[in-house]
Amino acid sequence: MGNNIEKLPLKKRIISGITSGLLYALLMAGYDYFTDVPFSILKFILHSVFFGLVMSYAFRYKVTKNKE
Repeated sequence: MGNNIEKLPLKKRIISGITSGLLYALLMAGYDYFTDVPFSILKFILHSVFFGLVMSYAFRYKVTKNKE
């Protein structure tokens, strides 16, 4: 009754990092739009890159339960 821990392939980590980073950057750009802050492409890129890197690092393992 344990857990099986395995590393995700690099391709899946890159795809999940890109999608989560872009989604976060879009949400933050939408928040800036509604609070009347001007759009900044540099801020958008930094949000997407840093959040994507953090998410791909944080979720680098896949944990599943053993079927015993």
